[in-house]
Amino acid sequence: MKRTIALCGTDESTAHELACCGRYLVLNFIEEPERRGDVKLAYFLRDGPLVSLAVVGYPGAEGLSACDYLRSQSGTLPILWLCDRMEFEPEAKRLDVCFCGTGPPGAERLAVYFIFTGINGLAVTSADRQNRKTIRRTMP
Repeated sequence: MKRTIALCGTDESTAHELACCGRYLVLNFIEEPERRGDVKLAYFLRDGPLVSLAVVGYPGAEGLSACDYLRSQSGTLPILWLCDRMEFEPEAKRLDVCFCGTGPPGAERLAVYFIFTGINGLAVTSADRQNRKTIRRTMP
């Protein structure tokens, strides 16, 4: 059974790479002028099928707002926030959100984060294995 990963605020290439792996059902909630991607994701969480992980790719305060909104909609949903501003890490911990303080990685690097958040299945490259020490420093 494929696990469902919901993305908001990430680029199309990351969603495409994850979808090409074939191990996950990837739902990419794209920004539109009338509604943000995280709001569309929150509506989906109310009525849609179970989501194994939400990945938030918005930087800074916009990402914090998205994580806060998603957490208010689901207290148990695992959320991974990709952000290149380390000063937001304490806020991510307060919201019980897994913080990736290195900015948006590609699909291969996301595999390592999935392992740390309990979402297994993507192949991990040797470069990712070398980055585990860096990742451990940024994970709660």
